[in-house]
Amino acid sequence: MTERFLRLKGWLQTRRFLVVLISLMLLFVIFPATEGLVAIGFVLDILLSAVLLAGIYAVGQKGKPLLVALLTGGPAFLAHWIQFVFKWPAFYMVDLTFSTVFLAYATYTIVTHLFRQKRVTSDLIRGAICGYFLMGLMWASFFGLMETLHPGSFTCNETPRLEMQDLIYFSFVTLTTTGYGDILPATGQARAFAILEAITGQMYLAVNIAALVAIRISQSSERSPE
Repeated sequence: MTERFLRLKGWLQTRRFLVVLISLMLLFVIFPATEGLVAIGFVLDILLSAVLLAGIYAVGQKGKPLLVALLTGGPAFLAHWIQFVFKWPAFYMVDLTFSTVFLAYATYTIVTHLFRQKRVTSDLIRGAICGYFLMGLMWASFFGLMETLHPGSFTCNETPRLEMQDLIYFSFVTLTTTGYGDILPATGQARAFAILEAITGQMYLAVNIAALVAIRISQSSERSPE
């Protein structure tokens, strides 16, 4: 039993971003597929919680990163479900605040982890992909906080009240600089942060691709005969 546990632990440690990537893919595949079939908000709550827990596991392996992940991701998870059960607005604010902080920390941790590596592995590539998705969710939480504090920061012709799924959509449309224009930032602050998200999205791709290529070139040079 102990040997099997150690094997499983070793297997998970070399694939820690796989769990996060699976939870993210479930969020973006299962969530839209269940629209109209079940309570869409409940499905989103479950899938976002799964991403949160997977993120805590991936970035909080031990020591200080684990402590920071628990102190930021833990309150977000608890506040999310307390608000879901009791519908207390204050806990919604706590959820959005801690979710934003945790997702920002998770993205930062993944990027710094990438730059410390000397070999390109499949899990490293999965981590870079996860970082991009987590950044999009981080901005969605931040926009949700902004909309809660200043209603009307974002407008949409189809609905007067934007839900989290709308802000997730807006965040990734902005992050990828697609800009369909159906949801728009309506205030100066909202426009400024939308611009900042678009810039950080492009910088993330450029910097991480360059880093992966540099690591790969260095790895190939070490293998090549003199």
